[in-house]
Amino acid sequence: MNDADPEDPDEIGGTTAGLSQVVLTDEQRHIGVPMLLHTAGTLPTPDDQPAFSTAGYLRQAALGRRLLETGATGGAAGNGGPTTARLLTLNFHAVPAEYRRASAERVRRVLDLGEPYDPDAADDGLRVMVAWYDGERETALWAADLCAGLGVRAFYFPVEHTMLESGPRVSDEDLRSIAGQHELCFHTSTHRSAAEVTTANRDSEVVEPLARLTRAAGRVPRLAAWRGGARFDPETLGDRLIQGAGVRHVVSNWSVEPVPAALGLDPDTVS
Repeated sequence: MNDADPEDPDEIGGTTAGLSQVVLTDEQRHIGVPMLLHTAGTLPTPDDQPAFSTAGYLRQAALGRRLLETGATGGAAGNGGPTTARLLTLNFHAVPAEYRRASAERVRRVLDLGEPYDPDAADDGLRVMVAWYDGERETALWAADLCAGLGVRAFYFPVEHTMLESGPRVSDEDLRSIAGQHELCFHTSTHRSAAEVTTANRDSEVVEPLARLTRAAGRVPRLAAWRGGARFDPETLGDRLIQGAGVRHVVSNWSVEPVPAALGLDPDTVS
């Protein structure tokens, strides 16, 4: 399904129409979708950064797949030069048992390409990140053992309820166990975007999940991601809430970039 042309900068623009369908029907969904992302050190200037869009998602996925399969980034950035993005992230959701061998091989391949990513460390050179989304319990526990055995700290973005997958979610006890070797990151409770967070659901979607993850890990999550993969936007209540709680980075379908500091901002007072 990933048929965007990674050589064509004009395909970056546009809207997010059809993005959910693109993600749900990706042929790589059960074995890990590679994305080539920017980090703070490689982001273009604000005037050169593309609008968040479905075409932009497809482009970063095409670049990630090319890197995973050939070891070359290739492609063209918006200014016509080679892409400067250098974080290869391998994104998983639920992995059925019949896909786990192939998934494990993809994780091993990613780890052969670069050093594990830490959002608070220097990111010179290619870095790699293995991320598990939505917290389907059987997948999450299998993945925790897999990644620990390979010596890589994985990033978990659990939700409590989703209509996109069947099966139980990870429990509080599971999260505490996973946090012993891997990193717990914020996702909303029922798989919502930042724009869907309102004053009516802010506690259940953001405040309570953050508190749950903090209890399990012993610290506020360093990273957050929204359904749809949007970047940080201070105009949305959801982003202001994670900013006030002390979350330091937002993972989007374009980048992992720092959240502007909000020292002294109490999330209970954000409206």
